[in-house]
Amino acid sequence: MRYDDRLKTVLKGAFPEGAAAALQWRQVADLMAQKPGQLVNDDVQSGLTRLRDLHDRVKEEDRVAAVKALDGRLRSAPLLVYLCADNDPICDAAINAADLTDEEWIDVIPQLSLRGQETLKTRSELRPLSRQLLHTDMSELVLDNDNDNVSEDVIAKTLEPETEQASQISALVAKIADYQKKRSTDTPIQDLEHRSYFVEAIDAINFETDDSGTIIWAEGPPKGAIVGVTIAEPTFDDGPGPDAYGAAAFRQRMPLENARMRLCGAAIVAGDWRMSAIPYFGEETGRFKGYRGVMRRPNAAEDAGHNDLDVERREQLQQLIHELRTPLNAIIGFSEIIEQQLFGPASFEYRSLSRSITDEARRLLTGFEDIDIAAKIDAGQMESVSGLTEPDWLLERLAQRLQSLTDSKSVDLHINKAEPVRPFALDSESVERIFARLLSAAIIACENGEELHADLRTQIGGLPVNYFSLSRPSRIRGISEEQLLDPSQGIDGDSSEAPLLGLGFSLRLVRNLAKSANGTLTISEDTIGLTLPAAATSEIGLRETEIE
Repeated sequence: MRYDDRLKTVLKGAFPEGAAAALQWRQVADLMAQKPGQLVNDDVQSGLTRLRDLHDRVKEEDRVAAVKALDGRLRSAPLLVYLCADNDPICDAAINAADLTDEEWIDVIPQLSLRGQETLKTRSELRPLSRQLLHTDMSELVLDNDNDNVSEDVIAKTLEPETEQASQISALVAKIADYQKKRSTDTPIQDLEHRSYFVEAIDAINFETDDSGTIIWAEGPPKGAIVGVTIAEPTFDDGPGPDAYGAAAFRQRMPLENARMRLCGAAIVAGDWRMSAIPYFGEETGRFKGYRGVMRRPNAAEDAGHNDLDVERREQLQQLIHELRTPLNAIIGFSEIIEQQLFGPASFEYRSLSRSITDEARRLLTGFEDIDIAAKIDAGQMESVSGLTEPDWLLERLAQRLQSLTDSKSVDLHINKAEPVRPFALDSESVERIFARLLSAAIIACENGEELHADLRTQIGGLPVNYFSLSRPSRIRGISEEQLLDPSQGIDGDSSEAPLLGLGFSLRLVRNLAKSANGTLTISEDTIGLTLPAAATSEIGLRETEIE
């Protein structure tokens, strides 16, 4: 038995640029066009995805030439629908190159753009049933004034069967009736001919993906404009795809809520969207099957493309932070020189003053870094790197990093590690950043001489997590979660102790950092809880027990 894996071989190659991109676009289109029956659904989706990703890298004239070369050999209905969603010259070339059966045309015609349908009318070899569907004048269909539905008698007359394929005609009548029922009655019938999939605005798209995250069904735009897009991988450069949050939620099989999504290609869908979706599972097997959801156009407050000024201000802010870091680092360096008397003896007063300057400069640097991180999270530029971080290493690092703060406050921090604890499934920098900011804010919120108690344990399940529970410091007990997360929320007492940007800002930053790492921050009446992904496998072996 021979297996034709040429399409898979082409798709395995590196993502091409320049002339190589045009060559691969032609190869993929050619392979998909000629062997539709030998391509399984995954191959079709992979091929359409690659054509979409290469779209902006291949000139229109090259795409037109590649489609014209398929003359009489374009036998893939999904590929034809996709090509008809492109610009007019490519749509015309695809229709002229198509070689479909009458049954396939009946199924494809309702999915074609109006441009594609008009071009198809010029082909004389279509069979009667396809031509009857194609030449059905929607303006002749009459609306029932009582219920605004299409008169099925009129439809039946218009499509009176001339062949023995009566069941196909019945199905076609039902399709048209259903189409008319869904249409807004505000759109005049006489304007139907002027509708264009390339200029009409769409505010919402219902969609469904397979278990790999590839969109396999959509309601709203032409199928070829969105089928094949993936929600599993974050977008790069100017390509289509979700933000880091959306991709991370897919990996964790978690619901998506207002994730950013970018679509490319046809003008009807190109631009930024907000995506909400939930996973669905097989009823009998419980196996994950994909996501179902809706995309909507962002409102003015959400539209990142609409607020170019916000992007410019964010970039200016990051540049300002960079420029402020340079003199602060210089101040810290000179202060340390005086404190350590590297250039000669210095009095106790000078050394004490230098130590204070160093502490304040480092506090400012920490605040600037927090602002920079918050701006990156807001822009979707903050994504944790996968890796493994050992809990013992983390606790030792935190002890070193927080020692001066706990000493100045005389706070005793007791962390109980419930064995066995799996490694964190994140890089060490991300884990240390989250824990250090949470514990620093908690210690600052303590009274002098207070004790803090914490537990670290692994919760095992389909998606194991490490759960960190911290007792609430005395000065923030009895305060609601909403108040604590308010950016204006501060801490009573010495202002030099408080976080530079306030306790509320610090806690919100920790929550957003945890979210970007596929974790959560929860605040209950007595505790603050932090969950982060744990390693899926462990060499702890039989000592490992499930913690409910």
